[in-house]
Amino acid sequence: MASYDIWSSFGFSDNPYSQETLPASDLGDRLLAGRKSQIAIAQRLVGTRGSTPTFEGPVGAGKTSLLNVAVYRMYAQSMQDEDRTLWLPAAETIQPRLDADEFEAEAYRIILQTLIRHKDDFFRVGLTELDLSQLSTWLTAPEYQSWSAGAGALGFSGNAGGGREPNTSDGFLRSGFPAAIRDLLHRAYANGSGGVVLILDNLEIVGQVSAARNQLDVLRDRVLNVPGVRWVLCGSRGTVSRARIQRLSGVFQAPQTIEPLSEDEVVNAVSLRIQEYGSAAAIAPLTPSAFRFLYRVLNRNLRDSMNWAQSFSHWILAQYPDLVFPSDADREDLLQAWLTEQAENSVRSAGQIQNRVWQFFDSLCEHGGSTPSSALEGDYGFEHQQQGTNAVTQLANANLVVRETDPEDGTRTINNVTADGWLVYFYRSDFSAAN
Repeated sequence: MASYDIWSSFGFSDNPYSQETLPASDLGDRLLAGRKSQIAIAQRLVGTRGSTPTFEGPVGAGKTSLLNVAVYRMYAQSMQDEDRTLWLPAAETIQPRLDADEFEAEAYRIILQTLIRHKDDFFRVGLTELDLSQLSTWLTAPEYQSWSAGAGALGFSGNAGGGREPNTSDGFLRSGFPAAIRDLLHRAYANGSGGVVLILDNLEIVGQVSAARNQLDVLRDRVLNVPGVRWVLCGSRGTVSRARIQRLSGVFQAPQTIEPLSEDEVVNAVSLRIQEYGSAAAIAPLTPSAFRFLYRVLNRNLRDSMNWAQSFSHWILAQYPDLVFPSDADREDLLQAWLTEQAENSVRSAGQIQNRVWQFFDSLCEHGGSTPSSALEGDYGFEHQQQGTNAVTQLANANLVVRETDPEDGTRTINNVTADGWLVYFYRSDFSAAN
């Protein structure tokens, strides 16, 4: 059978540079590097009842991976202790939705999927054994049958009765299903502790902070008080803290910041992936030390670094189709040569960018790579705002900078250096800052 996957050519069973979030599983546990203190903090915040824990940090820092693994380790400890405590990582994270009914219905679906996946674990740790056969059938039916929980809850001799509702969010909520799930969770955890840990991820995708605040209001009023469920909020840097206004401050904790992996942690992370997926004779297109260099060039953005590592892997396989690859040291030299070529292509595509614009670009990178448009005149020395706007336009047309809507004010923009931009910045310094 023909295979078009490149990784077997290097001796790997899977992609060692995958950008996918680490799962809440034994695999994710094995592949997470470092983060020991942050894991412990996350576990304490999740495991202590009270206001809802929140986390934020830069895009590509690995926030969700960290939280997934933290909760999985709580689950594994529950199974080891068997002391009527059961923390369950939700079957999947939930994304924000502007429609409150869709959001609530999706939350209950994920809760049920989690209970079905772990139904035998309740008995193993000494909690009430669950019978979820009727619930599972009911959830997947084209129509929901209205449920009368009565004296018995679903999974505990409940009986269906009444009319039928279409399998939509409206029908789902009217069917009595949410009330039944709440009752089920209450009974399941009546003689123990723990809960389903449900992560609301990527809060920033709803757009402006006002929309994020609306999402938090939905969470507070409609699903936050589900018994046996522990919510965790996660978003890009500033999203959660700015959305957490006064009336929400007693419900949602001040965000914990998750910073990018250190360079040593990145080296360890890539080493773990190479060990996990590689055979004894595997050749890693990027060695861990080469990945460190790439990570530094791309401003410590793990997601971008993984993406570029994959592109380099495709390139080097095309250069050596006979699978006789250069030594580790030579491949590291080839990486820098390849990055130089990519940067030169970007510079050529940029056309005639004025020296003053390059000065602004270098200064922007030196100050972290992000600035609001309102600061162009005062912070970067342009004589008037239009000069700064024109400079950003030149850089944006070259894909070195991207304009994004300011989450605080939809009428304003923030200018961020792209991955191509960071590459060009280090190229202009002859990569000396990255060595």
